[in-house]
Amino acid sequence: MHHPTPRYVASHIVICVHDFSRGGTERIAIGLARHWVEAGRKVTFLCGTTEGGLRDTVDPRVAVVALDPPIRRSLISRFWLGRAMAAKLPALNADVVFLPGNFHLVLAAALSRVPARPAIVLKISNPLASHSAFAWPANWLLRRFSNCVDGVATMSTGLEADLRWLVPGQNIQTLFDPVYQNLAITDHLAAEGDGALQLLWVGRFEPQKDAQLALKTIDALRKQCPVRLTMLGDGAQRAQVLRLIIRMGLEHCVSAPGHMESIEPYMQRADALLITSHYEGGPAVAVEALAHGVPVVSTKCSHFLDDIITAREAGKIVDSREPELLAAALLALRDAGPPPAATLQALVAHLDPETCAAAYLAWLDTMVAARVG
Repeated sequence: MHHPTPRYVASHIVICVHDFSRGGTERIAIGLARHWVEAGRKVTFLCGTTEGGLRDTVDPRVAVVALDPPIRRSLISRFWLGRAMAAKLPALNADVVFLPGNFHLVLAAALSRVPARPAIVLKISNPLASHSAFAWPANWLLRRFSNCVDGVATMSTGLEADLRWLVPGQNIQTLFDPVYQNLAITDHLAAEGDGALQLLWVGRFEPQKDAQLALKTIDALRKQCPVRLTMLGDGAQRAQVLRLIIRMGLEHCVSAPGHMESIEPYMQRADALLITSHYEGGPAVAVEALAHGVPVVSTKCSHFLDDIITAREAGKIVDSREPELLAAALLALRDAGPPPAATLQALVAHLDPETCAAAYLAWLDTMVAARVG
């Protein structure tokens, strides 16, 4: 028998997104929406446009309300988007508005001025207290708009600590993103071929990911052992990276076949995953690697990695961007031999999608209850 959802909980959740771009923020929001609908809640996406490529992946039980006329991305589009969404919000009769990433922070200002507004919560998906050129404006925006939201979810304990320093007094909770994959324990598959160390790099070819550092690392490592690197992904810098591979004489040990719908076959053959990013929110590919028994060597780019690479067998976070030190960490993994898959899988078991979605839902309920109170 169906039991009605109790009063003062997140009965109707509205997720605000600019569009359905193929980014991690949008994918996670779509996955959470599916779980929340299955838990008996009403979920609606309020978007500027349905463009972007992921609209068809939204569960049919989840409503999608697009602005008319549509608002597409531009340098100032989020300010117009916030006003238009604020005008639309009262008719939706939401209990809580979920802003699923840093990109949507600016919307909070307009949404918070809606009369008798619902609770508004924000997920912070990327670090803010970094030393990058964007750190100061990002931190200013957070301080400026943090009083427009009732609560903030962070993707890692380290990010929560940063946030408590930036916006003291705000309601902050660490809530891990779900990772949608098969977490079954499998034995590590040895790569076929000449015995070379098989490495995998996955990401967009954009400045943030620093593909050039990956190539420099391989250049340093190949002087010490046979190595092969597969770089999966696409992006604005891919053609530049392909030229650099040839210029560095790495075409015999580095391949970049492009974007792949499934990276599992490559993960099964990998001895280690290499991450060279300047910054990351929660790189899901690292979770996928550990779930397949593949250790990770990464630059210090994400607090989230500190929460999952907690065993020696899981790999190493290198506190340097020197390619020689990254190469040394990879060489140490090779010398240690394949780790037990069960050991690495246990490190990411808490990222099961149902567990993460339920934790989010419980937190949203407390935000609604506090707002009503």
